Amino acid sequence: MKVALVVPTFNRSKLLIEFVEAMSKQTRKPDLLVVVNDGSTDNTSQLLAQHPEVTELKGDGNLWWTGAVNLGIQHVLDNHSEFDYIVLQNDDVIIADDWLEKLISVGVENPDSLVGSAAVDYRDKETITYAGKYTHKWFAYNTFIHKGKKISEINPDEPIYPFDLIGRGILIPVKVFKQIGIFDAKHFKHRGDTELPLRAKKAGFKLIVSFKPLIYDMPDKTHGIDIKTKYTFKDIKPFFWDFRSSTYIKYRYYYTKIVADNPIQFLTFFTCSLLAHSRKFLRKFRLS
Repeated sequence: MKVALVVPTFNRSKLLIEFVEAMSKQTRKPDLLVVVNDGSTDNTSQLLAQHPEVTELKGDGNLWWTGAVNLGIQHVLDNHSEFDYIVLQNDDVIIADDWLEKLISVGVENPDSLVGSAAVDYRDKETITYAGKYTHKWFAYNTFIHKGKKISEINPDEPIYPFDLIGRGILIPVKVFKQIGIFDAKHFKHRGDTELPLRAKKAGFKLIVSFKPLIYDMPDKTHGIDIKTKYTFKDIKPFFWDFRSSTYIKYRYYYTKIVADNPIQFLTFFTCSLLAHSRKFLRKFRLS
């Protein structure tokens, strides 16, 4: 069984090399480690040259997340037909030495499944920051599974079957790409990680989140247009109309197209989704 690991990066050489070195300590190393360097202007390429185990692919700085992972995925599909799985991972995570081994194990135990890694806060290694979410397929309201709970309060051996999956620490069988294609970079330039798992689910594959391949998340070091602690008038446009935001209206539209089976469901889900994101904005809105 062969597994490729694809990591997109841009101007984060220190974090990237720390991740590459962490991968060298894994109990199960990837058979191929692909780093997609999307136009970095720091010393990323020079540092990667010191790691012959890494295959570096270069973009022009305009790939963003979706285009970068697609470049890595397509490289594996075109040049390594013998591979069984492709794993996607961010360069800014902390992982245990057996993370990849456990992720592969869960994948083998669950054929025809995409497997996501649960995450806890790196500061206490107990507080759950990600375990997937349930989403109502008509009214679009989300329930974030176990978020804020302690691992000691749940059964970590019990698999979770979420509505979709994010692209951080996800294992995807190669057969998924052969059946439904790669990520949709045309409609999801950035923040495109959840659409492919959703399409895979509709094609008959299962989605699983497991606590066995655990990731240590850094919520205090995460920044983004749609995850600020407060918003003002100047944030309205980027919150809804910037492609770097997960609340970008275009993304909500095409995500809803995947979810909906008929026009009435589309209109209902899309409207409710926009209302939910608007409420999120208003809860944190301040005049100054």
